[in-house]
Amino acid sequence: MKSKIIEESIKSLQAEGLRFSVDTLAERMKISKKTVYKYFSTKEALAYAIYEKFYTDLKGEIEKIIQAGTPKIAEELLLRYFSSAKMVRKEIFNKYCLNNKIGDFAVQGHLDVWDTIKPYVCGSMNDDEAGMYQLIIDGAFDKAIACSANSAIIVRMLRQIK
Repeated sequence: MKSKIIEESIKSLQAEGLRFSVDTLAERMKISKKTVYKYFSTKEALAYAIYEKFYTDLKGEIEKIIQAGTPKIAEELLLRYFSSAKMVRKEIFNKYCLNNKIGDFAVQGHLDVWDTIKPYVCGSMNDDEAGMYQLIIDGAFDKAIACSANSAIIVRMLRQIK
């Protein structure tokens, strides 16, 4: 049950963003809020488990994409970076009053994702160009997430800029 709660929390947080709550999670899973708190004594414990699982799984997905070496590797990696960006929006940490330790852990996970995908996304760009490209990507993703834009379209357009 504990792993199901974590997995469903990740799906819900990705889909619902700021509308996510333990109440909606429990309702979606058809369990009581009390059951959630049986496995996670605090919202911080649940949040840490969510981020730990999310970034562990995401790292595995990214490694598989890199190993497969598909022609659209940069686009596939940027879609994963987009998923990561959805998880580290400041509004999430503010709404749920999560402590800095969890926020720092999540942001570090996001930075690690960028460091991993950067060579495949930026190619032969120098460090300044790669930094500017990341700035453009992060800004576009932030706006796209705020208005629920289609991530695949955003990624495709960002690749045209390169």
